[in-house]
Formats: sequence, C-alpha cells, structure tokens
Amino acid sequence: MDYLRSYKNIYDQNIILLYKGELTFDLVTSMIATLEERLEELEENRKVKKKFYNVATECVQNLYYHLDEVTTDEMKISSYDSQSALILIAARKRFYSLQTGNYVPTDKVEEIKARLDEINSVNPDELRDLYKKALNEQEFSEKGTGGLGFIDIARKTGGQKLRYKFQEVTDKISYFTLQVRLPREI
Repeated sequence: MDYLRSYKNIYDQNIILLYKGELTFDLVTSMIATLEERLEELEENRKVKKKFYNVATECVQNLYYHLDEVTTDEMKISSYDSQSALILIAARKRFYSLQTGNYVPTDKVEEIKARLDEINSVNPDELRDLYKKALNEQEFSEKGTGGLGFIDIARKTGGQKLRYKFQEVTDKISYFTLQVRLPREI
C-alpha cells in the first residue's frame, strides 16, 4: 500500500473526520467535540458553523442509535461487523460533505427509502411543516428517537437533497449509505 498517496488523498480531499468501526457513547461524544474544534479552525461563518455542527451531530447520533438493529447472528454468514459504522466528513470549497454508512435490516429498506424520498420531494417551507407534523404525530421509540432526524438534517442543509444508496449484503441485511451536503455560504 502506498501510504504517502493515501495521506495526500486524505489531505487533498480536506477530510476532517474519517472513522470506521464500532460506535460507543463515549466515542460519539468525543467525535462531536473534535468536530466542534475542527470547525472553529475551518469556518468563519457562525451560521454555517451552527448548521454544520447540528447536521454532523444528528448524522453521528443517528448511526449510534440505529446500529443495533442488525444482530451479530444475522451477520454470521458475512465477515463484516454488524455494529460497525463508517463516517467521512470533508470540507470542500463550496460545501461540507458528510457521509455515513451502516448495516440495516433489509425489511426496513423500503420504509427508509419512502421516508427519504418524501423528504427529498418537498421544498424548504414544506420541510418545516413536515417536521411539525412528525413532531406532533410521532411516538418516540425506546431509544428516544421520533423519526425526525432526516427531516432535521434536510432543514439544516437548506433543503439539499439527501443522497442515499442501499446495497443488499444478504437477504436479511443491506448496507445503507447516506450523503449530506451543507453549503458553506448561506
């Protein structure tokens, strides 16, 4: 492996955070604190800082809260760790890019797709209404989440489309990748 080329690629892509592995509460807390510090160095616009921090926090917490939906037993036929997450955050010239990846039960794919497609189909004003509706109608899960995360991310990114992809790993497990872009100028 050419480590110098890997380093240059990471440096040229201006990667703020790259993580692959199991997430714990302490690690999530540490990541968020590190992101906040890096953001102070990179970004002058207070509004962008606040939105980026909120979006990054929501993305990382979303992974943490939903990693246990795929059990280790379901992953036995695969060599991958079901509790493993991927986080890649980069500062581009015009936007911040946040990418996450995690395993999800295949039977939840259509539900997640429908939710994301609904969010992507509305304008920023309609997002606000969708958020209020979800807040009023949703019951919170045992994890304390009410399904508001994706809507909140879309709202904070100014209505940017949430890019996603599902790849089937087995008939019971799929890999979910989410990419969010936050403009650096508001």
